[in-house]
Amino acid sequence: MYELAPLIYDLAIMLSVAAVVVLLFQRIHQPVVLGYLVSGMLIGPYITKNGFITDINNIKILSELGVIFLMFSLGLEFSFHKLTKVGFSALITGIFDVSLMILFGYLVAFIIGWSYNNCLFLGAAIAISSTTIIFKAINELELNSRRFAEIIYGGLIVEDLLAILLLVALSTIVLKKNVTVLDMFFAAGKLILVVSAWFLVGYSLVPTIFRRLSTYINQETLTIVSVALCLFLVSVAAYFHYSTALGSFIMGSILAETVLIKRIEEIIIPIRDIFGAVFFISIGMLINPIIIIEHWREILLISLVVMLGKVLVISIGTFLTGQSIKTSVRAGFGMAQIGEFSFIIATLGISLHATNNLIFPVIVAVSSITTFTTPYMIRLSGIIAEYLETRIPHRIKYFLNSYSTWIYRVQSSAGKNHLLGNVTTRLVTNGIIVMIIFILINKFIYSHIYTIFGENDYIKTVSGMITIVLSSPFIWGMIFSHKLSTVTEYANMKFSPIVFVVWLVTFVEISLLTFFYFYTWFLAAIFIALFIVFFIVAYRMLEKSYSWFEAQLVKNIKMMPTKYQKYKELAPWETHFVEMEVGNKSPFINKTLTESKIRERFGVNIVAIYHGHNVIFAPRGNVLIHDSDKIIVLGTDEQIERIKHKVTVMSQDSDFTPQLDNFVLKPILIDKYNKMVSKTIRSSKLREQLNGLVVGLERGNNRVLNPDPDTIIQVDDLLLVVAVEWKKIL
Repeated sequence: MYELAPLIYDLAIMLSVAAVVVLLFQRIHQPVVLGYLVSGMLIGPYITKNGFITDINNIKILSELGVIFLMFSLGLEFSFHKLTKVGFSALITGIFDVSLMILFGYLVAFIIGWSYNNCLFLGAAIAISSTTIIFKAINELELNSRRFAEIIYGGLIVEDLLAILLLVALSTIVLKKNVTVLDMFFAAGKLILVVSAWFLVGYSLVPTIFRRLSTYINQETLTIVSVALCLFLVSVAAYFHYSTALGSFIMGSILAETVLIKRIEEIIIPIRDIFGAVFFISIGMLINPIIIIEHWREILLISLVVMLGKVLVISIGTFLTGQSIKTSVRAGFGMAQIGEFSFIIATLGISLHATNNLIFPVIVAVSSITTFTTPYMIRLSGIIAEYLETRIPHRIKYFLNSYSTWIYRVQSSAGKNHLLGNVTTRLVTNGIIVMIIFILINKFIYSHIYTIFGENDYIKTVSGMITIVLSSPFIWGMIFSHKLSTVTEYANMKFSPIVFVVWLVTFVEISLLTFFYFYTWFLAAIFIALFIVFFIVAYRMLEKSYSWFEAQLVKNIKMMPTKYQKYKELAPWETHFVEMEVGNKSPFINKTLTESKIRERFGVNIVAIYHGHNVIFAPRGNVLIHDSDKIIVLGTDEQIERIKHKVTVMSQDSDFTPQLDNFVLKPILIDKYNKMVSKTIRSSKLREQLNGLVVGLERGNNRVLNPDPDTIIQVDDLLLVVAVEWKKIL
């Protein structure tokens, strides 16, 4: 008789039990993840005497594949394009939340009396909210179109990215017993360098290869190629002693920029679901219910810290970045839980033998409690936000709204400075490439020469000079990064603070790399001479730099208001995009935009209309609305909620969803040199230049949505513009 491998028996038991439990959990409207955990508990060694699973080692391997494909799938949903659309608010809020929650978790564990490693891993575990659970809760409550949901989604992307860094940091801390600040600094620097190298090589090669393959590659081959690339970078990450999750996530984010991303996502989902299920079931097998019962006080305390801490931290962080009180509160309540990443962090602690058997079931129990409360917290957030909006005293409300306006203007003013995108990016990119060249030559060329000829200053000097020569194109790119700028004002600079900083950064980097890898007295003398020459030549730039900074300081001090202006209630400034599909019973069918009076009745803007394969951007008033048209609407939460019932529910067409990525909402701060000053919005030709719309105007403390086209643009106005593709027009 043919004997079946124990692994197949184990998988049959695991997936069969999980299928029944998950169906039950779906029936009672609970997250699937919790069903997997319960399944693991039922077949684990703590419920029955010996447990049902025998081939533990192979199950661990499949479980690791589960983490790899979960992170790979998460990377497919992440791209730098999406990160740029996440915005300042989500970025700062995510960093603020993770940092403080790590501290809160550590302090709570310390008060309970846990060891250092347990404190550290608990802090990391409660810092990351669950992307899967929050997405599911918001979808079920049909709140995708709300402004706070956009902030939450952006914050989750940032937190997932920070979680990857946390995995690396925790591994470094545990493996190196005595870790100093300097060790962490070098570890972070090494991580940034290695990851940057992967991204540079990946973005240079992978999208180009996939563009060539896109015309003829079939599903089977695409599956093999995608999984092969994922496992290849996983192996590279293991070679550099980093977690497999890091490699899979990065390859996923690289593939997210390819033309075949939608096809890749579709074929990876089944693979992710199978191996992910094995991972979560194997986690459930580690849960000891007796420990949960014995430590219910600690579990309850940590659950309260997670919910209250995240509500407070995320609400404050979101508000500090310029969001309204209502949006901030709802974002805080929406992210007040932990999930799958917490399990991954806890599993890392067990695999490194850094934590005891207590922390894992505690984290799972806390996740279960906070997952159960998530939908209720989201519902409650609306009530609390409305209560705060109506009960806040008049003066405090004025101050808070003024702060929000000031932050928005600061961001708009900073957005006019194209230095970051045109100079700093080139400087950093070329600097990373130079570092990579120095490391590769030292590791793979000089080390071999050294073994043949022995330690020799002459050999080291020649190797250093050769390295500098090979790096020279990229060193040139650093020195003259402002010359390569597409912005004329930077490209024509000769002596300025910007040029001085660029030269100084380049000189310092080359000096440090040379001394670190190829130090000799001869090279030291050369660089000392160059250093003296540099400051002689840069004397005038130093003088101008100081004068410039002094002038800016004086200017900023003079611009500070001496007294509050008269209070005027600010209109809501929380517009965002929503996709809708026109239903067959909509009253707008076969009417023009002028006849339907959508803008006048609901206050929203129709940014684009998709009629079959025809796309109309910034449609005029004579455009007809047809049945099943797809429309892109811009408005506030309240405006969108009013019109949604007159049009239809949000489109669930997966082919249509990516269209939102084509639209950008940007502020334009008008200074005295702007060519649009004293022109009307209509005569400024913004609509024609951007293929978009002016949807808002802020003047002083007044904010006007949908300003009249005949409004004259004045100095210090802030225009809110929506466009299909943003380009420099000022």
